[in-house]
Amino acid sequence: MSAIMEPSCAVWWGASPWEGDPRPLEKVTGRPMDIVYTWHGVDQHQVPTDREVALAREGRMLHANIEARRFEEPGHPDLSYRQIIEGELDDSLTAQARNIAELGMPFFVTFDHEADAKRRYNTRGTPEEFVAAWRHIVDLYRANGADNAIFVWNVTGWPDNLDRLPGLWPGNSYVDWISWEAYNMTGCELQPHWEHVESFEDALRPTYEWIQTEGEKHGIDPGKPVMVGEMGTVPLRDPRATAAWYAEIPETLRKYERVRAVKLWDGMTAPTCDFRVLRDAHAAHGYSRAARDPYVNVPERARETIEDALALAEQARRHAERLSERGLRK
Repeated sequence: MSAIMEPSCAVWWGASPWEGDPRPLEKVTGRPMDIVYTWHGVDQHQVPTDREVALAREGRMLHANIEARRFEEPGHPDLSYRQIIEGELDDSLTAQARNIAELGMPFFVTFDHEADAKRRYNTRGTPEEFVAAWRHIVDLYRANGADNAIFVWNVTGWPDNLDRLPGLWPGNSYVDWISWEAYNMTGCELQPHWEHVESFEDALRPTYEWIQTEGEKHGIDPGKPVMVGEMGTVPLRDPRATAAWYAEIPETLRKYERVRAVKLWDGMTAPTCDFRVLRDAHAAHGYSRAARDPYVNVPERARETIEDALALAEQARRHAERLSERGLRK
Protein backbone atom coordinates (compact mmCIF):
# COMPACT_ATOMS: atom_id res chain seq x y z
CA MET A 1 0.00 0.00 0.00
CA SER A 2 1.47 3.35 -1.04
CA ALA A 3 1.24 6.64 0.87
CA ILE A 4 -1.57 7.74 -1.48
CA MET A 5 -3.54 4.54 -0.81
CA GLU A 6 -2.71 2.82 -4.08
CA PRO A 7 -3.00 -0.93 -3.46
CA SER A 8 -0.26 -3.02 -4.99
CA CYS A 9 -2.84 -5.64 -5.91
CA ALA A 10 -6.61 -5.59 -6.32
CA VAL A 11 -8.90 -2.56 -6.58
CA TRP A 12 -10.80 -0.43 -4.06
CA TRP A 13 -14.60 -0.76 -4.39
CA GLY A 14 -16.75 2.27 -3.65
CA ALA A 15 -19.90 4.23 -4.41
CA SER A 16 -21.70 7.51 -4.28
CA PRO A 17 -24.64 5.80 -2.56
CA TRP A 18 -28.28 6.80 -2.84
CA GLU A 19 -29.09 9.36 -0.12
CA GLY A 20 -25.51 9.08 1.13
CA ASP A 21 -26.04 5.75 2.89
CA PRO A 22 -23.82 2.83 1.78
CA ARG A 23 -25.46 0.27 4.06
CA PRO A 24 -28.21 -0.93 1.67
CA LEU A 25 -25.57 -1.66 -0.99
CA GLU A 26 -23.37 -3.33 1.60
CA LYS A 27 -26.25 -5.52 2.80
CA VAL A 28 -27.02 -6.78 -0.71
CA THR A 29 -23.37 -7.42 -1.61
CA GLY A 30 -22.37 -8.84 1.76
CA ARG A 31 -19.27 -6.69 1.99
CA PRO A 32 -18.24 -3.24 3.26
CA MET A 33 -17.74 -0.31 0.94
CA ASP A 34 -14.09 0.77 0.67
CA ILE A 35 -14.80 4.34 -0.45
CA VAL A 36 -17.87 6.55 0.00
CA TYR A 37 -18.14 9.48 -2.43
CA THR A 38 -19.69 12.67 -1.04
CA TRP A 39 -20.62 16.08 -2.41
CA HIS A 40 -19.90 19.51 -0.95
CA GLY A 41 -19.41 23.16 -1.84
CA VAL A 42 -16.33 25.32 -1.35
CA ASP A 43 -18.41 27.48 1.02
CA GLN A 44 -19.08 24.70 3.52
CA HIS A 45 -17.06 24.72 6.73
CA GLN A 46 -18.13 21.29 7.99
CA VAL A 47 -16.41 18.89 5.62
CA PRO A 48 -16.61 16.05 6.42
CA THR A 49 -19.97 16.11 8.16
CA ASP A 50 -20.62 14.23 11.41
CA ARG A 51 -22.49 11.58 9.46
CA GLU A 52 -19.53 11.11 7.11
CA VAL A 53 -17.08 10.95 10.01
CA ALA A 54 -19.20 8.16 11.49
CA LEU A 55 -18.93 6.23 8.21
CA ALA A 56 -15.16 6.70 8.25
CA ARG A 57 -14.85 5.52 11.84
CA GLU A 58 -16.57 2.29 10.81
CA GLY A 59 -13.65 1.64 8.44
CA ARG A 60 -14.61 3.27 5.15
CA MET A 61 -12.53 5.88 3.32
CA LEU A 62 -14.16 9.13 2.27
CA HIS A 63 -13.90 10.92 -1.07
CA ALA A 64 -15.27 14.46 -1.17
CA ASN A 65 -15.97 16.37 -4.36
CA ILE A 66 -15.68 20.07 -3.47
CA GLU A 67 -17.77 21.98 -6.00
CA ALA A 68 -17.27 25.62 -7.04
CA ARG A 69 -20.80 26.28 -5.79
CA ARG A 70 -22.45 27.69 -2.67
CA PHE A 71 -24.03 24.65 -1.05
CA GLU A 72 -25.15 26.78 1.91
CA GLU A 73 -27.55 28.72 -0.35
CA PRO A 74 -30.78 27.53 -2.02
CA GLY A 75 -30.16 26.15 -5.48
CA HIS A 76 -26.41 25.84 -4.87
CA PRO A 77 -25.43 28.75 -7.16
CA ASP A 78 -22.12 28.69 -9.00
CA LEU A 79 -19.01 30.48 -7.86
CA SER A 80 -16.29 31.65 -10.18
CA TYR A 81 -12.81 30.18 -10.06
CA ARG A 82 -11.54 33.74 -9.75
CA GLN A 83 -13.32 34.10 -6.38
CA ILE A 84 -11.45 31.05 -5.11
CA ILE A 85 -8.11 32.22 -6.50
CA GLU A 86 -8.53 35.61 -4.82
CA GLY A 87 -9.17 34.00 -1.44
CA GLU A 88 -12.87 34.78 -0.96
CA LEU A 89 -13.51 31.20 0.20
CA ASP A 90 -10.36 30.76 2.28
CA ASP A 91 -12.20 30.70 5.61
CA SER A 92 -14.37 27.73 4.67
CA LEU A 93 -11.57 25.96 2.80
CA THR A 94 -9.26 26.37 5.78
CA ALA A 95 -11.93 24.87 8.04
CA GLN A 96 -12.28 21.92 5.66
CA ALA A 97 -8.53 21.35 5.67
CA ARG A 98 -8.31 21.40 9.45
CA ASN A 99 -11.28 19.05 9.81
CA ILE A 100 -9.70 16.59 7.39
CA ALA A 101 -6.37 16.86 9.19
CA GLU A 102 -8.10 16.20 12.51
CA LEU A 103 -9.85 13.13 11.07
CA GLY A 104 -6.38 11.66 10.64
CA MET A 105 -7.38 9.10 8.01
CA PRO A 106 -6.65 8.95 4.28
CA PHE A 107 -9.17 11.30 2.65
CA PHE A 108 -9.67 11.62 -1.12
CA VAL A 109 -10.42 15.14 -2.38
CA THR A 110 -11.57 16.33 -5.81
CA PHE A 111 -12.15 19.96 -6.77
CA ASP A 112 -14.99 20.62 -9.23
CA HIS A 113 -15.32 17.26 -10.94
CA GLU A 114 -16.17 17.16 -14.66
CA ALA A 115 -14.61 20.54 -15.43
CA ASP A 116 -14.36 19.32 -19.03
CA ALA A 117 -18.11 18.69 -19.35
CA LYS A 118 -19.93 20.53 -22.14
CA ARG A 119 -22.20 22.50 -19.80
CA ARG A 120 -19.39 23.39 -17.39
CA TYR A 121 -16.30 23.96 -19.52
CA ASN A 122 -15.39 27.65 -19.64
CA THR A 123 -18.43 28.67 -17.56
CA ARG A 124 -17.10 29.07 -14.00
CA GLY A 125 -13.86 30.33 -15.43
CA THR A 126 -11.21 29.54 -18.01
CA PRO A 127 -9.17 26.33 -17.94
CA GLU A 128 -6.25 28.40 -16.68
CA GLU A 129 -8.38 29.69 -13.81
CA PHE A 130 -9.52 26.15 -12.98
CA VAL A 131 -5.87 25.10 -12.67
CA ALA A 132 -5.07 28.13 -10.50
CA ALA A 133 -8.08 27.47 -8.26
CA TRP A 134 -7.14 23.78 -7.92
CA ARG A 135 -3.58 24.70 -6.92
CA HIS A 136 -4.84 27.34 -4.48
CA ILE A 137 -6.98 24.72 -2.70
CA VAL A 138 -4.20 22.13 -2.60
CA ASP A 139 -1.70 24.68 -1.25
CA LEU A 140 -4.19 25.87 1.36
CA TYR A 141 -5.03 22.32 2.49
CA ARG A 142 -1.35 21.44 2.80
CA ALA A 143 -0.55 24.65 4.68
CA ASN A 144 -3.25 23.75 7.21
CA GLY A 145 -1.98 20.29 8.02
CA ALA A 146 -4.16 18.14 5.76
CA ASP A 147 -1.28 15.87 4.83
CA ASN A 148 -3.76 12.99 4.74
CA ALA A 149 -5.63 14.58 1.80
CA ILE A 150 -5.16 12.64 -1.44
CA PHE A 151 -6.02 14.73 -4.51
CA VAL A 152 -8.05 13.10 -7.29
CA TRP A 153 -8.41 14.92 -10.63
CA ASN A 154 -11.76 13.81 -12.08
CA VAL A 155 -13.02 14.43 -15.63
CA THR A 156 -15.86 12.95 -17.67
CA GLY A 157 -13.78 10.59 -19.78
CA TRP A 158 -15.93 11.28 -22.82
CA PRO A 159 -13.87 10.96 -26.05
CA ASP A 160 -15.13 14.26 -27.46
CA ASN A 161 -13.68 16.05 -24.42
CA LEU A 162 -10.17 14.61 -24.51
CA ASP A 163 -8.71 17.64 -26.27
CA ARG A 164 -9.75 19.76 -23.28
CA LEU A 165 -7.79 17.76 -20.74
CA PRO A 166 -4.28 19.23 -21.25
CA GLY A 167 -5.50 22.72 -20.39
CA LEU A 168 -7.22 21.48 -17.22
CA TRP A 169 -4.25 19.52 -15.84
CA PRO A 170 -3.06 21.06 -12.53
CA GLY A 171 0.38 19.41 -12.64
CA ASN A 172 1.86 16.17 -11.33
CA SER A 173 2.78 17.65 -7.95
CA TYR A 174 -0.85 18.74 -7.42
CA VAL A 175 -2.56 15.47 -8.39
CA ASP A 176 -2.24 12.03 -6.79
CA TRP A 177 -4.87 10.03 -8.71
CA ILE A 178 -6.42 10.47 -12.16
CA SER A 179 -10.13 9.76 -12.47
CA TRP A 180 -12.91 9.65 -15.04
CA GLU A 181 -16.30 8.03 -15.50
CA ALA A 182 -17.71 4.98 -17.25
CA TYR A 183 -21.43 5.14 -18.04
CA ASN A 184 -23.97 3.55 -20.33
CA MET A 185 -27.06 5.73 -20.89
CA THR A 186 -29.11 3.81 -23.46
CA GLY A 187 -32.56 5.40 -23.64
CA CYS A 188 -31.83 8.06 -21.03
CA GLU A 189 -34.02 11.06 -21.86
CA LEU A 190 -31.16 13.44 -21.08
CA GLN A 191 -29.13 11.76 -23.86
CA PRO A 192 -31.74 11.49 -26.67
CA HIS A 193 -29.26 10.24 -29.29
CA TRP A 194 -27.82 7.48 -27.11
CA GLU A 195 -29.39 4.41 -28.70
CA HIS A 196 -26.44 2.01 -28.53
CA VAL A 197 -25.20 0.00 -25.54
CA GLU A 198 -21.73 0.90 -24.28
CA SER A 199 -20.06 -1.68 -22.10
CA PHE A 200 -18.05 -0.76 -19.02
CA GLU A 201 -14.90 -1.42 -21.02
CA ASP A 202 -16.13 0.67 -23.97
CA ALA A 203 -16.58 3.60 -21.60
CA LEU A 204 -13.32 3.08 -19.71
CA ARG A 205 -10.93 2.45 -22.60
CA PRO A 206 -10.68 5.76 -24.57
CA THR A 207 -9.39 7.94 -21.73
CA TYR A 208 -7.19 5.17 -20.36
CA GLU A 209 -5.49 4.78 -23.74
CA TRP A 210 -5.23 8.55 -24.18
CA ILE A 211 -3.52 8.97 -20.79
CA GLN A 212 -1.11 6.13 -21.54
CA THR A 213 -0.19 7.25 -25.08
CA GLU A 214 -0.71 11.03 -25.06
CA GLY A 215 -0.57 12.06 -21.41
CA GLU A 216 3.18 12.43 -21.10
CA LYS A 217 3.25 14.87 -24.02
CA HIS A 218 1.06 17.17 -21.93
CA GLY A 219 2.91 16.74 -18.65
CA ILE A 220 0.50 14.10 -17.30
CA ASP A 221 2.27 11.21 -15.59
CA PRO A 222 0.69 8.01 -17.03
CA GLY A 223 2.01 6.07 -14.06
CA LYS A 224 -0.41 7.68 -11.62
CA PRO A 225 -3.11 5.41 -10.24
CA VAL A 226 -6.52 5.60 -11.87
CA MET A 227 -9.90 5.74 -10.17
CA VAL A 228 -13.12 5.15 -12.09
CA GLY A 229 -14.87 8.01 -10.29
CA GLU A 230 -18.41 7.08 -11.29
CA MET A 231 -19.87 4.19 -13.25
CA GLY A 232 -23.19 2.54 -13.98
CA THR A 233 -25.80 1.66 -16.54
CA VAL A 234 -29.50 2.33 -16.82
CA PRO A 235 -31.63 -0.86 -17.01
CA LEU A 236 -31.34 -2.38 -20.47
CA ARG A 237 -34.07 -3.89 -22.60
CA ASP A 238 -32.58 -7.33 -22.06
CA PRO A 239 -32.44 -7.86 -18.26
CA ARG A 240 -29.61 -10.36 -18.65
CA ALA A 241 -27.54 -7.67 -20.34
CA THR A 242 -28.08 -5.37 -17.37
CA ALA A 243 -26.75 -8.02 -15.00
CA ALA A 244 -23.83 -8.81 -17.30
CA TRP A 245 -22.85 -5.12 -17.60
CA TYR A 246 -21.99 -5.07 -13.89
CA ALA A 247 -20.82 -8.67 -13.53
CA GLU A 248 -18.11 -8.17 -16.17
CA ILE A 249 -16.48 -5.20 -14.38
CA PRO A 250 -13.81 -7.15 -12.42
CA GLU A 251 -12.63 -9.08 -15.47
CA THR A 252 -12.37 -5.82 -17.43
CA LEU A 253 -10.40 -4.16 -14.63
CA ARG A 254 -7.80 -6.93 -14.79
CA LYS A 255 -6.87 -5.70 -18.28
CA TYR A 256 -6.18 -2.12 -17.12
CA GLU A 257 -3.41 -2.34 -14.55
CA ARG A 258 -3.33 1.35 -13.59
CA VAL A 259 -6.97 1.26 -12.43
CA ARG A 260 -6.86 0.86 -8.65
CA ALA A 261 -10.32 2.06 -7.58
CA VAL A 262 -13.85 2.02 -8.99
CA LYS A 263 -16.99 3.67 -7.64
CA LEU A 264 -20.67 3.24 -8.52
CA TRP A 265 -22.87 6.31 -8.99
CA ASP A 266 -26.03 5.08 -7.33
CA GLY A 267 -28.36 7.90 -8.32
CA MET A 268 -31.07 9.14 -10.66
CA THR A 269 -31.19 12.29 -12.80
CA ALA A 270 -34.51 11.65 -14.61
CA PRO A 271 -37.14 8.86 -14.73
CA THR A 272 -35.38 7.13 -17.63
CA CYS A 273 -31.91 7.92 -16.26
CA ASP A 274 -32.03 5.76 -13.14
CA PHE A 275 -28.70 4.21 -12.12
CA ARG A 276 -29.81 2.97 -8.69
CA VAL A 277 -28.85 -0.69 -8.75
CA LEU A 278 -31.20 -1.73 -5.96
CA ARG A 279 -34.22 -0.53 -7.97
CA ASP A 280 -33.57 -3.21 -10.59
CA ALA A 281 -33.21 -6.86 -9.54
CA HIS A 282 -30.96 -7.72 -12.49
CA ALA A 283 -28.67 -4.76 -11.87
CA ALA A 284 -28.47 -5.72 -8.19
CA HIS A 285 -27.62 -9.33 -9.10
CA GLY A 286 -24.83 -8.37 -11.50
CA TYR A 287 -23.46 -5.72 -9.16
CA SER A 288 -23.39 -8.16 -6.25
CA ARG A 289 -21.53 -10.73 -8.33
CA ALA A 290 -18.95 -8.12 -9.23
CA ALA A 291 -18.59 -6.92 -5.62
CA ARG A 292 -17.67 -10.42 -4.45
CA ASP A 293 -14.91 -10.93 -7.02
CA PRO A 294 -11.47 -11.24 -5.35
CA TYR A 295 -10.01 -8.59 -7.65
CA VAL A 296 -12.18 -5.85 -6.10
CA ASN A 297 -11.57 -7.07 -2.56
CA VAL A 298 -8.31 -5.59 -1.32
CA PRO A 299 -6.47 -8.10 0.92
CA GLU A 300 -6.89 -7.75 4.66
CA ARG A 301 -3.22 -6.89 5.20
CA ALA A 302 -3.69 -3.78 3.05
CA ARG A 303 -6.86 -2.81 4.91
CA GLU A 304 -4.83 -2.73 8.10
CA THR A 305 -3.41 0.60 6.87
CA ILE A 306 -6.87 2.14 7.22
CA GLU A 307 -7.49 0.47 10.55
CA ASP A 308 -4.17 1.73 11.91
CA ALA A 309 -4.99 5.28 10.81
CA LEU A 310 -8.43 4.97 12.37
CA ALA A 311 -6.97 3.81 15.69
CA LEU A 312 -4.43 6.65 15.76
CA ALA A 313 -7.12 9.21 14.91
CA GLU A 314 -9.33 7.88 17.71
CA GLN A 315 -6.46 8.07 20.19
CA ALA A 316 -5.76 11.66 19.16
CA ARG A 317 -9.45 12.58 19.46
CA ARG A 318 -9.71 11.13 22.97
CA HIS A 319 -6.48 12.84 24.01
CA ALA A 320 -7.83 16.18 22.75
CA GLU A 321 -11.07 15.60 24.68
CA ARG A 322 -9.15 14.94 27.89
CA LEU A 323 -7.09 18.09 27.43
CA SER A 324 -10.26 20.06 26.77
CA GLU A 325 -11.86 18.74 29.95
CA ARG A 326 -8.81 19.88 31.91
CA GLY A 327 -8.89 23.27 30.23
CA LEU A 328 -5.52 22.71 28.58
CA ARG A 329 -6.57 22.72 24.95
CA LYS A 330 -6.03 26.01 23.16
